[in-house]
Amino acid sequence: MGFLKKDSDFSSGEHFSVVSAECYFQGTLSVQGSLRVDGTLEGSVDNARHVIVGTEGKIVGDVTAELVVCGGTIEGNVCATRLEILGEASILGDIRAKKMTVEEGGRIEGKCSIGEVKEEQ
Repeated sequence: MGFLKKDSDFSSGEHFSVVSAECYFQGTLSVQGSLRVDGTLEGSVDNARHVIVGTEGKIVGDVTAELVVCGGTIEGNVCATRLEILGEASILGDIRAKKMTVEEGGRIEGKCSIGEVKEEQ
């Protein structure tokens, strides 16, 4: 997975925010571009384009983004257009996504709603 490489090429001009392995952040992040979490983030992530949680990364809070790639731990609800859960990852919360991929070994504890959301009449 290219997103999880520490030497990924981020020269595309898109804005990336990083919570590095040595960092602990507490509070809500409203991210216009992409976010990579290798440390610990306690709080929600709103309106992000991409959220990448590295293998040692942890988010304690809800995550809303177009694409979420989880290689570490998310303790909160996830709402995404596309969600990828890698082999060592765990999500402890409810999931709502249009598309989801779970590698062997990936763990989910919560309700999953996958696909288009149908409006009730």
